[in-house]
Amino acid sequence: MSRLKHLSRHLSRRISGQITCGALLLGLTACATQSVQRPEEIAVKTSKFSPRYSSINASVLNDASVLDYSFAASLDPKSENVTRLESSYTQSFAIVEQVRVGDTISSSGMWGSSVRYGGMQVGTATAPNSDVITSQGLASSGVAVLPTVADAWLATAGNAQTLLSRQNLSIDSAVQVSGPNALSFVTRDALGRADSITAPIIASAPAAQRGCGDFSLGVGKVRRDYAVTSNDYGPIFANTTVTCGVPLGFTVEGHGEYLADDVAALGLGIARSIGPLGTASVAFASSRAELGEGWLARFGFEHRNSLFDVMVRSRIQSRDFREIGTAIGGDPIMQRNLASVGVNLGASSKLALAYAAQTSWERERTNLIALSQSTAIGRGSLSMSAGHSLAENVGSSVFIAYKRPFGAFRRRSPVDEVTLDLLDQVLNN
Repeated sequence: MSRLKHLSRHLSRRISGQITCGALLLGLTACATQSVQRPEEIAVKTSKFSPRYSSINASVLNDASVLDYSFAASLDPKSENVTRLESSYTQSFAIVEQVRVGDTISSSGMWGSSVRYGGMQVGTATAPNSDVITSQGLASSGVAVLPTVADAWLATAGNAQTLLSRQNLSIDSAVQVSGPNALSFVTRDALGRADSITAPIIASAPAAQRGCGDFSLGVGKVRRDYAVTSNDYGPIFANTTVTCGVPLGFTVEGHGEYLADDVAALGLGIARSIGPLGTASVAFASSRAELGEGWLARFGFEHRNSLFDVMVRSRIQSRDFREIGTAIGGDPIMQRNLASVGVNLGASSKLALAYAAQTSWERERTNLIALSQSTAIGRGSLSMSAGHSLAENVGSSVFIAYKRPFGAFRRRSPVDEVTLDLLDQVLNN
């Protein structure tokens, strides 16, 4: 037992020293010879594990900072053995919620794009919108612009100008409505990697307290060929989003994004709660690219109560408006309309409806509609999901499923992880 105690202390000190040096090597490219303190928590997890492709994430964290490193490993001799996905160091402060150095994702505001880039990000609202597909293991070609759930759904109708198809991503299953304002599907990249996605089709409008306390500022270099190569960075990228709560209940948001030798865009968004009616929002943006200047206008409305949820979003833009990663000389979007309706039919039955329509400047039209209903039956649940495209030569889909748990109900143990501190306590007693 004494040897086991000694080995445990030695291993604990050795792991702590190696992780601390690794953190400093990633953040400062040097390992300082100072007193080493064991981190409060070490987390290692894998989202995928197979001989062909495995995604592994390692984190060292405490109350104020997080060191995160993720990579993909493969035993396939035709592909790169180890590919770095992301590495970053995040520090929290009293005034600024976080400062991140390394790889991150930009904020998109009410109308912009979310982009993977490497550099520095400072702010209190640095997470991308909830409708952005942020799957860490999916590879993308070219500039790493992240598609939204609406982009993915519209891509199933064969629109070649969506972000999803430009990044060589495809939908590997029928899109299903999994709940009010939520779609579920499986997407696959060009290397055969797949991931299951469940996310909102429409992101909620921002709502800020009085003052300008919500912001995100970022600058660095945009990622290229993400998850294909480890360290391919492109031109300079900058992004900023500032959200302010102003008198009379208005929320005002300013958003700008810039990619060297590509496009610069700047816009303003306004949202306000209209009492029991819901929340209305509007946004305007202007872009400047090599081919000229363009404009975008976006309108939205959302209402929630105990009986039903309604969300509507409409966007129109000029032919010359450009977003980051938009193909030059392609067929840009002229108008896009999104709608989601959820109805509570009772304590055990719910109905959800989703709709998307898009028209390009070359008059290519896409109309999609999906419906789902779920009903509780005893200890199980019966669900039905249907999808249909209003365009020609595109089929429909219907899914019916019944789910019921088997066996006795077991409570989850409160002990779901073992730390190094707990291990020392057990060995010392």
